[in-house]
Amino acid sequence: MNDWQQTERKIAFEHPWIRIIIDTLTRGDVSKPYIYLESPVDAVATVALTADGQIVLARQYRHPVGQIITDLPAGRANPAEPPLEAARRELEEETGYRPATLVVLGRASPFPGSLKVTMHLFFATDLAPGQQHLDEGEELEVLLRPFDEVYDEVIHSKHIDAALQWGVLLARARGLA
Repeated sequence: MNDWQQTERKIAFEHPWIRIIIDTLTRGDVSKPYIYLESPVDAVATVALTADGQIVLARQYRHPVGQIITDLPAGRANPAEPPLEAARRELEEETGYRPATLVVLGRASPFPGSLKVTMHLFFATDLAPGQQHLDEGEELEVLLRPFDEVYDEVIHSKHIDAALQWGVLLARARGLA
């Protein structure tokens, strides 16, 4: 299965946030195209918990799914920005909360067959409230919800955001929330 050789690469589309790549894979006399998306930077998301057990969430319109969803404070790392610092920056920009404690929950490739990107997930506590600093054009509502309620909703498939599902499950499995 691992004897395919990449014999050609074409970048079909390039944007600062995404590339569409077409690789030609060859094995013996057989060649086939393999098309996938690649992000030039990693993604970050944070499960942030207030002192009274509230999870900090974002509610926003997500065009690819055509609906308003609830998800974790998340975003892209800047080029060469460490994921931990990107998570700290994104949490504060989107919600106004500054974490004194920020720990790694894990990392994953959410769609390894079609998207090359790493999602880094963090857990934040000891939050100091502050002001949002949303990016131009960014619109979101900050929600504080009891962690246990959101956990129950995740278990019952009430949320479609994978980072929210993964983060809530990891935080509970590790005894953090």
